Amino acid sequence: MKKVFTCAGGLLLSFAFVSVVYAGAIDNKTNWSAEYIRTLNRNAATDFADIAAYNPAGTVKLQDGFIINGSVQYLKKDYKNNINGTSFESDEPSVVPGVFGVYNKDKWAIFGAVTVVAGGGKVDFSQGNWRTIGASNFLGGIGTYVSSNLEGESHYLGYTLGAAYEVNDIFSFSVGIRYVDAYKELKGTVDAAADAALYFEQEDDGWGGIFGVNIAPNDKFNIGMRYETKTNLDLETFIPTPTNAAEGTGVALLNGQGIFNGQSYARDLPGLVALGVSYWLSPQLRIETNYTQYLNTHADWGGAEDLVNDGYDVGISIEYHFNDSLLASVGYMHTTLGVGPGEMLPENPELDANTIGAGIAYAITEKFHTNLSIGNTFYEDDSFTLQSTPPITVEYEKNVFFLALGAEYRF
Repeated sequence: MKKVFTCAGGLLLSFAFVSVVYAGAIDNKTNWSAEYIRTLNRNAATDFADIAAYNPAGTVKLQDGFIINGSVQYLKKDYKNNINGTSFESDEPSVVPGVFGVYNKDKWAIFGAVTVVAGGGKVDFSQGNWRTIGASNFLGGIGTYVSSNLEGESHYLGYTLGAAYEVNDIFSFSVGIRYVDAYKELKGTVDAAADAALYFEQEDDGWGGIFGVNIAPNDKFNIGMRYETKTNLDLETFIPTPTNAAEGTGVALLNGQGIFNGQSYARDLPGLVALGVSYWLSPQLRIETNYTQYLNTHADWGGAEDLVNDGYDVGISIEYHFNDSLLASVGYMHTTLGVGPGEMLPENPELDANTIGAGIAYAITEKFHTNLSIGNTFYEDDSFTLQSTPPITVEYEKNVFFLALGAEYRF
């Protein structure tokens, strides 16, 4: 029974931190639009309304009038925990939406966005994973599994509103606010000496600021910069009143690990600093490079921030315009998250990655534009070994294939 308590408590404490969208940092996610998927670099873009999220100060460069933009992404996710050669897997897909709007008049722009700024999906380890089947069971002897399963879902919806002003042809500035509504859910079972049905939810909301600068020295060269403050979040736990013995045992497991109904803990959404540089090599060919740093160590995670470093994305994209209606692009991004393998979450290990995306944008009419994108994130496998008797080696593997469709209408 002690093993069951150790196993269940560990998984519940850690699962509170799970987020499952591929692009971004430990918590922050930035894969918000189909335009982003086909380039992976949007910090200096000035072409579509999704820049309300990526280069808000650049929204003044869009045409006058109202523009509405929407995207939907499908992510096929394959996650594996390999424990001494035995594989435990989750292949639950995710669908991620994004909506953007910009209204321009003369030197002013008003912009808004609804995006998934963290979380954004689900995992389903139907046979358990390193958290549930791991140390507490293997240390008792290889193969002494406890039957278990878990499902988790996490999404932080961000609602952004702001304004940008063009000082002159070179400089423009923006300021915005973002409201974040965070929600997480976990359910699962542990079958051993006493069967347990586990369930809890966590939620909170908070506000953050977004500041931007766009610098356009000439018609070919553009620089976009963005700073997002951290969003203070203290996630509150909700555990429903048990209605049967298994649920009662589950609540006892939670309480035994210090997890109670109504308990709160700090898990800020970290701030970030983003920079992009765009240059037209010819009237048809544009190149852009980006760098984004995620300020994990400046957030309050109840001390967990001391176990990680700041993460970053760095990338480059090339975009070719065949004519006024059709363009194609390809992009590359490298992600370093700043987490060692022994500190990673088994449910969604924070592996460094290389991502390739590509796609096309096609203007059906002068007002109606579409984007179609495809790509894949290739994660770098990582592992650690517990010096037990016998030793236990845990290896993490991940792969995410993605497809995105977007549309924009210019009134």
